[in-house]
Amino acid sequence: TDPRALILVPTKELAVQIHAHTTQLSKFTDLRVAVLYGGVGPKTQIEEIKKGVDILISTPGRFMEIYLRNELPAKQIKTLVLDEADRMMDMGFMQQLKKIFEVLTPKRQNLLFSATFSEKVEKLSQEFLEFPVKVEVTPQATTASMVEQEVYLVPNIKTKINFLEYLLTSSDAFDRVMIFARTKESADNVFKFIERKKLGEVRVIHSNKGQNTRINAMNEFKEGKLRVLVATDVAARGIDVEKVSHVINFDVPASYEDYVHRIG
Repeated sequence: TDPRALILVPTKELAVQIHAHTTQLSKFTDLRVAVLYGGVGPKTQIEEIKKGVDILISTPGRFMEIYLRNELPAKQIKTLVLDEADRMMDMGFMQQLKKIFEVLTPKRQNLLFSATFSEKVEKLSQEFLEFPVKVEVTPQATTASMVEQEVYLVPNIKTKINFLEYLLTSSDAFDRVMIFARTKESADNVFKFIERKKLGEVRVIHSNKGQNTRINAMNEFKEGKLRVLVATDVAARGIDVEKVSHVINFDVPASYEDYVHRIG
């Protein structure tokens, strides 16, 4: 009844998404899957663990919180997966991860997944993995081959926001659009502009929005109920949405790794 595999992820959104995929993949097996994340009380999650679980998906903070309450047996965890390792490093999870490594049995298989392999991730892999086999699907920071990319040079913010309006009014092809902004303030301003101009159903997600609000917005976007989703990099990392027609980088990202994540 104790968990045998642990998948650690940086955000609640990603935990929920991986839980959905894992549940789907294990549908015709007797594997039991549970998900742990913050922002809600731990009581229901603890009850789920007590029922028995094979695969546990969790954010680092909530895992340690429940473990320190002596409500999470960790001795049988023989497989540990770190997903979005680069984002975990960016979000400062290193100390929490070290604590988790200490409470797990040393005899386990470790797997680390990362879209980009920065120096921080390299350092983490050296501490976390022993004689690892490195599998590189594509060269470092390679953009998806199916994505057509265009660049527009605009002189100022006024021209930029007006050009955004032109894009959204000139073609019906812009039917499921993700717009990325660098800051929460910029994301809010773009959202208000699109709403004021009545350019279609729109929502905004960033770290100041409650987790349920962000998840609801993502679900609406996935279901095709929204034309536009405005997001910051942190809020949108690891998001998996099919049939996105366009990704607009309203603000240039801080790093090329973020650009790769943004455009898929």
